[in-house]
Amino acid sequence: MRLKTLQSSVPRHSDAVSAVGWSSSDEMVSCSDDHSFLKWNLVTMEATQVATLPETLFPTSMSWFPRSLTKGGNDVLALTSSDGKLHIIARSGKIEKSVDAHRGAALSARWSHDGTGLITCGEDGAVKMWSRAAMLRSVLAQMATPVYAACWDGSAARVLYSCHDSCYIKSLKTQVSPIKWKAHDGLVTCVDWSGTTDLIISGGEDGKFKVWDSFGRVLFTSASHETPMTSLAFSPDGSLFVVGSFNLLRLCDKAGWSHSVERLDCGSVMAVGWSPDGTQLVAGGSLGHVVHAHLVEKRISYRNWDITQAKTNLIEVRDMASEVAREKLDTRDRITKFSMNHDHLVVVTSKQIYIYISTSWNTPVLVDLKEGSVTLLIQTENYEGRYICEIKVPGTGGNLNEANVALSNDTIAVRDKNDFAKLHFFDPNTSKVQGDGALTHSAEICCIGLSQCGSLSQRVVAFTDVSASVYVSLVNSFGANPRTAKIGTLVEQICFNDLSSMLVGLGEGKVSVWPMPSLAFVDRDLLQRAVVEKTVNGLGKFPHLVNFTKNQVVLRRSDGSLVPIALSPFAGTLLAHADASKWDEAIRLCRHIGDDVLWAILAGSAAQQKNLYAAEIAYGALEEGEKVAFLSEARNHPNKDVRAAMLVLLTGKISDADAMLERTGNPFRAIMLNISTFRWSRALDLAIKHKMHVDTVLGYRQQYLDEFGKRETDQKFLEQLSKYEIDWEHIQEQIAAEKEKDH
Repeated sequence: MRLKTLQSSVPRHSDAVSAVGWSSSDEMVSCSDDHSFLKWNLVTMEATQVATLPETLFPTSMSWFPRSLTKGGNDVLALTSSDGKLHIIARSGKIEKSVDAHRGAALSARWSHDGTGLITCGEDGAVKMWSRAAMLRSVLAQMATPVYAACWDGSAARVLYSCHDSCYIKSLKTQVSPIKWKAHDGLVTCVDWSGTTDLIISGGEDGKFKVWDSFGRVLFTSASHETPMTSLAFSPDGSLFVVGSFNLLRLCDKAGWSHSVERLDCGSVMAVGWSPDGTQLVAGGSLGHVVHAHLVEKRISYRNWDITQAKTNLIEVRDMASEVAREKLDTRDRITKFSMNHDHLVVVTSKQIYIYISTSWNTPVLVDLKEGSVTLLIQTENYEGRYICEIKVPGTGGNLNEANVALSNDTIAVRDKNDFAKLHFFDPNTSKVQGDGALTHSAEICCIGLSQCGSLSQRVVAFTDVSASVYVSLVNSFGANPRTAKIGTLVEQICFNDLSSMLVGLGEGKVSVWPMPSLAFVDRDLLQRAVVEKTVNGLGKFPHLVNFTKNQVVLRRSDGSLVPIALSPFAGTLLAHADASKWDEAIRLCRHIGDDVLWAILAGSAAQQKNLYAAEIAYGALEEGEKVAFLSEARNHPNKDVRAAMLVLLTGKISDADAMLERTGNPFRAIMLNISTFRWSRALDLAIKHKMHVDTVLGYRQQYLDEFGKRETDQKFLEQLSKYEIDWEHIQEQIAAEKEKDH
């Protein structure tokens, strides 16, 4: 991927261009120290003067109001100037309001992502928050030296600003001291905070740019350039950012590594701005040039397909398995996003969506876009290319991205925009609540994923939290408790396989694969035996999990290079056999390979699908003698209700098995289950309720206390001991009679 730049040979402005922006995806504007306010033609790079600003107004920054991004154009912009004023200017160039914002120059202004507030900073060291009508709300900070840059987070709850060599994060909702860290060796000249990825970038006079997380921890540090960093900005979806310096424009991935470097002839790049659709860029130079750039040569790979955006409206598709198989796909409008998965290529333009199938590139399905720019594109297996429904995500915070949204055929999982510890589940066909509707975790959720195969009753959602732990849960738990299970630690990113229920996680320089995450709800001992871990050296500090297709995991190192990791195909094959109920083939595969991981998968799959014969064989291969005996008893038991309860007990859900036995008319089994698990109070309550085997409970309780040399102190048991005599011969006769009933 690179930037294709275009600039006029003769600068249209006669002085430095320090404020640029986009009024829509097809119209960019610029302001200069020559007091001209220009609108630009993107094809010819010819400018039209919209207005002439007052001679005393020397602009320092520009920020367009974001409310109207999806309605064809913005209404107003905020402009700061060197005389300390904040100006609210209409799209026509008319100054609607001017206020004295700072003593000395007002250096930067930025609207919040939701348009509810505006912050400014200046040479007087003040950081101020304003209303939509430019009414002062509060002074957020007062520093001793100038504050050169300030910006919002995605939820408009925190503000980032820079002063001297340090950066500060101030919370607007809690009265706590700002987070402070030293960012650069020299002055911090520019900062930006992505509302989508929650990452921070900064540039300084030391010639470096750095990537930080929202806690001020450095994730990437660039090499030192010859000149200071003068401007930078994240793309709207947060996947890219651009950095400007003297005669230089650098396009970078969010991880920090560079896609391309463009050498310009415009002096220092004083300001940069992305178009709302994230495909174009405008930059203003100190020599009066305005540079227009757009993204080209974006490239993705899917199985044997290589897809490249050759031009703004042309996609080239190449089959790597064939020497001659090439396709060129033209679109009417500018391409903004494209993705390929499940053998379908989806291309999004500014006005339409093209859906291609890999077996027929000549007949795409066309869908018209009503309004707005597409910022997120996620594919699932089944779709027809027609509009189904619209889902309103709860909350008013930041934008959606691949980390906080997951999609399967029957479920959409999305993180709440305000409460980051809460997930919501929706039906993508009706937009109604799906399954349990919501899931609330004890900590903030960072990354989520949905299994791609199976029915809704088997749909698993996996997520990581701020402590880098991995949890799984069923979308529809049917009232089961506990609903959520922890399956791993030190994992930062997760991804489900596109063909099976396998889950992969990346963290601490290793790849962890859970072939069957739902084992956490079947037998936790099996889960630990079914995890596959691979250490990958040289990934760097900020690797990225790209995808997990078939038996291959693709990672991206911190330097941008791709690392494919091949996994054993046997786990996926075994899961396919189990889903198709081909138990004989599954058993033969496990016996042939002789791997405990496969036996654990088979044991869990068989137990989950109630195939006790296959489960007994698998547990035997794992040398789980006690469970083999238990399964043998369950398999041969004539009462189907007892068999079902024993399978529930195998998963460790004692309370559920107890309730099931009592509900199906097997109180003796329920009493003996509680006795064997030392749930004495529950066993006695059942015996009293059903008026049977009270002496049995008392006898085993007394035997338990005698073994530990203790005396009975529970008043409930003492009361029953005064009524019943413990006669072991009679107890054994009662137990034998109950067992005889089962046969």
